Amino acid sequence: MEFSNPTIDAEINRQQLAERIARASTPKMASSTHRHLLAQRLRRIADAVDS
Repeated sequence: MEFSNPTIDAEINRQQLAERIARASTPKMASSTHRHLLAQRLRRIADAVDS
């Protein structure tokens, strides 16, 4: 048997909607930025290995 409370359901829906809005409103990072950050990390690792 499933328990359902309209107040709790409404709060859960409100929270899920707020999370979706927060995710949608965050600016997307360009793929070139991702590649640049990855290249920086790889260079640091390579420098650490060479040292």
